[in-house]
Amino acid sequence: MESPGDATRAAFEAWRCMSAEHDAAYARVSAARDAAQAMADQPGLFSLRQQTLARAALAPKPLLTKRKVVATAVLLLAGAPLAALGIHAWSPRMVQPSGETFRTGIGQQADVTLPDGSTVTLDTASRLEVRYDGDMRRVLLDGQGWFRLKPSEKPFLVSAGGHSFTADRGSFDIRTDPGQVRAFAMDGSLSLAGGDSSVALTSGKLLAARGNDVTIQKLDDPASFTGWRSGLLQFDDVPVAQAASELNRYRRRPIRIADSRVASLHVSGAFRTTETPAFVDALTSGFPVRVKQDSSEGVVIASR
Repeated sequence: MESPGDATRAAFEAWRCMSAEHDAAYARVSAARDAAQAMADQPGLFSLRQQTLARAALAPKPLLTKRKVVATAVLLLAGAPLAALGIHAWSPRMVQPSGETFRTGIGQQADVTLPDGSTVTLDTASRLEVRYDGDMRRVLLDGQGWFRLKPSEKPFLVSAGGHSFTADRGSFDIRTDPGQVRAFAMDGSLSLAGGDSSVALTSGKLLAARGNDVTIQKLDDPASFTGWRSGLLQFDDVPVAQAASELNRYRRRPIRIADSRVASLHVSGAFRTTETPAFVDALTSGFPVRVKQDSSEGVVIASR
């Protein structure tokens, strides 16, 4: 954390000397700082800090008044110890339920550390609801998430797209879309619950579930499903309409296809989620298509 400057320190000292109550408040903060430092190695504190950072990254930035700036200086000078006050609520030794919801907007990604130290990276426009208790590690996912689990005797359950997946270790990627859910196991194994039986998904395999219809296939190029983690979308001979739909997940100004001739063209390549103009340029330079409209409402691609 960046140290406060001379002006901030002077403002703080002036605030502190204004009254005995201010001085006592700072003493309490200092004591909390010492307690936080004594517990710095506990996993619960790390988990709480990571979740606080995730919330802060996605929250709108408030305007600070002069009084708020001085109050912030107190935390800066004390080493921001207040996170320690919530450590017991997130300790894996506690049995009371703990829950929180994380969301990403269009084009955003966020890392979330769960109460047991497992981590999840959320992709664009995703929602993760955390429901931990004494017997089960459970989350609800809408969108896409990359999970890296801490080994535990407690099962880890993901509810996504009307289906339930269980695992106890390893890493995997799950994505929900209207009418289907897909899961890819990077390492370890993942099970899809289904009535009285379950379907096991082993490392390197992609599962797709549409209602009761479940298929499993080996992915020769995992980056085609996991490239989003590095901000890259890869297409291998897919219809232009499908590629545009994928890119639109990261855009507020969607790419619209004006006619079926453009939609049925096939495209291959790798494109950055943050550089969608490159996709439009590739289409107009490699196919008989043109930009019919480019406005605040989106980009329309039509046949020449």
